[in-house]
Formats: sequence, structure tokens, C-alpha cells
Amino acid sequence: MTKTDDTAYLKALLYHYEAEILGEAYFSALADCFDDAAEREKLTLLAAVERRAADTVRPLVDKHGLVPRDETVLKAIGAELTGPHRHFSWRQFMTHITVEYPAYLDNFHALEKMAPEDDLVALQRLTHHEVVLIDFAQREMANDPDSVPGVIRSTMCGSARRVPSKTTALVQARCRRLNTPVQRHARWLQRG
Repeated sequence: MTKTDDTAYLKALLYHYEAEILGEAYFSALADCFDDAAEREKLTLLAAVERRAADTVRPLVDKHGLVPRDETVLKAIGAELTGPHRHFSWRQFMTHITVEYPAYLDNFHALEKMAPEDDLVALQRLTHHEVVLIDFAQREMANDPDSVPGVIRSTMCGSARRVPSKTTALVQARCRRLNTPVQRHARWLQRG
């Protein structure tokens, strides 16, 4: 990496780390907006997925000497981001995730391309967490009773390259028609 590449990478790494803290707060705050207890529990689980993603890349943030904003500040911003979605029905929110979140995968892949080799495993896990969120929303929209266990299995997976084949196949099948970044990521996971 050149100095310019290094600076861009570090800036992007810090941004993505902070975004995961925002995401945790976003899902936690959004849970308060839903009346259904099961939906609140699912949003709490999604907040935990975001926290795990942040915890996965935090060692890289520390290794590179980056200083993120205070978590209190980030969590306040994350809670504010719920504004447009506070009155969504569960189905509207799941649709929002399946439509909007695939674009984030391109950002994660760009971060991976900038990264030094020894940062890639953590960044692949970071990328994978977004696939987990999208897969969950797609399962919810299909009324799949395996949506929550699927999130738990995928989140507990040790590496993005060791995604359970059932999850990879489901992501591929659901995204094939859309030709989304999720489909490209699912193909990449199978190559691993």
C-alpha cells in the first residue's frame, strides 16, 4: 500500500467501525418502536450482530492507532437514524433492509480491496455480517421459521469463508433474481 492508499484505508476502516456502533444503537432504538415482543427480540439480535461486527474490527482500529469517536456520541447518532423508520411495519422494515442494505456490501468489498493482507480475515467477517442481516430480512419476508436460528448460526461462524452452506445457498437463491451485491458475495463465499 502506498501512503495515499494507507490513509484512505485507515479512514475507511475507522468509518466502518463507527458505523457498526451506530448500527447497534440504531437497531436497539428501533426495537422500542415495535409493539410485537418477537419483533423487538429480533431487533435486539440484529443489534448484537452489529456489536459483534464492531468487536471484530476493533482490534484493527487499535492496531492502526485509530481513535474513534466516543461510543456515547456514536450511539446517540445511531438512535437518531431511526427517525424515518420508526413508523414502519415489520414487513416494511424487512423490505427496507433487503432493498437498501445490499449496497453496503460494495463498500465492505472496497474496504477489503484496500486492506493489507493481515487485516483481511476480520474484514471478511465484517462483510459477512451484512450478508447475515440481508439473509435474515429475506427469511422474515418469506415467513421462514429459521430466520433467527440462521442469524445465530451465521453470526457465530468463525470466518466469513466458513458460512454454513445452507445459508450461502439461501442467500444465492434469494438474490439470483436481483443480481445484487449479495449474490456476488454468496458466490465469493462458495469459492472460499
